[in-house]
Amino acid sequence: MIYQRVKGMLDYVGEEAAKFRYIEKCFTEEIKKYGFREIITPVLENTEVFVRSSGEESDIVEKEMYTFTDKGRRSLTLRPEGTAGVVRSFIENKLYARPEPEKLYYFAPMFRYSRPQAGRYRQFYQFGVEVFGDVSPLLVADLIASGDKILKRLGIKDIILKINSIGDFSSREAYADRLRAHFAAHRDGLCEDCRRRLDKNPLRVLDCKADSDHPAVIAAPSIADCLSAEAQEYFRKVRAGLDLLGVKYEADSRLVRGLDYYTDIVFEYIYEGDNVYRGLAAGGGGNYADLVSSFGGPDIPGVGYAMGLERILGIMEEQNLFPALDSGLVVAVIGLDEASKEKSLQVASLLRAGGYRCELDYAKTALKPQFRLADRAGAGAIVIIGEEERKNNVLTVKNAKTKNQETIPEENLLAYLKEIENENGI
Repeated sequence: MIYQRVKGMLDYVGEEAAKFRYIEKCFTEEIKKYGFREIITPVLENTEVFVRSSGEESDIVEKEMYTFTDKGRRSLTLRPEGTAGVVRSFIENKLYARPEPEKLYYFAPMFRYSRPQAGRYRQFYQFGVEVFGDVSPLLVADLIASGDKILKRLGIKDIILKINSIGDFSSREAYADRLRAHFAAHRDGLCEDCRRRLDKNPLRVLDCKADSDHPAVIAAPSIADCLSAEAQEYFRKVRAGLDLLGVKYEADSRLVRGLDYYTDIVFEYIYEGDNVYRGLAAGGGGNYADLVSSFGGPDIPGVGYAMGLERILGIMEEQNLFPALDSGLVVAVIGLDEASKEKSLQVASLLRAGGYRCELDYAKTALKPQFRLADRAGAGAIVIIGEEERKNNVLTVKNAKTKNQETIPEENLLAYLKEIENENGI
């Protein structure tokens, strides 16, 4: 039997893995400029962690979680999103005792049982950031701007930042009442999930994929009419902060997020390019005023966002944005007889210690297959060792780009390779 990967999950091999790591590198380098430190949490959490955070009525909890009972009869779930585990860790490790704000970032795989399609997979990687303790408007604006900076560093075009306020508790309660009244006459035309959610959390109806084009959803009242004076002022100050930072955005009163813990500001980085990823969010996030306290922690607010690596990688491939990822001089070492093969191994070890990527054929002594290997490896320099070289303690080195070939003392090899790098503009 030939085994295949699990449906909706990807392998990253060679160049694809290099692209993956390039994106990760850009993410982490940029976010560290904002004072964030890394957090690594388990891939498994107690199921209640995600039920509590995402909400019983959310699609994630109802349809998408990979949940099982372990041998100790505990219900465990592969994490479908990153924030809940970070909040659990924040409380369990008493990070709230540190000076505020606490700024954390993560880069980790998530798991959701959903229909695989472009930009949507059952295992996917997220880069996420969370800030605890300070959710002042300027901090929130700076956090949103950090996501914009990351996408710009990657070179991605056609991203539209959409932002909304879903208000404080009193604002959302007033809005929920208006939504219930609005949808009452259209209840029978909604999908089964929306009919069930309408009583408990009508905001979920606005986030339903099945009913997104329903006339009643399109005509639903705007939350802007229900925002308290405090929520309106907070939203205004966040937008003013984005203006100060020169970050372009669209205020979208229809924007809600698919997780119940969000309060006040929500935002998404929407891709509007002309390909299969059009309309998908490269990332998104928002404030969460009560999440820490709902986990039994202190009354500390938070704000954060996450970005999906697979979508970003796909968009970058569509826009041809990846640089040459195998940078640096590659050196191939060729041995022309058995004794020279042994010498080649020693030279390769020396080269790797000097920081070079080195390739060699461990078995063949014929020139042709060894040159083919050098070509496949993209070698910029080729070191040739035969009987004459061994006798005289020298090495023959060829610049693969200029075709120039020199015989040099062994001890001069690293210095000579630096000359080749300069000649070849590496």
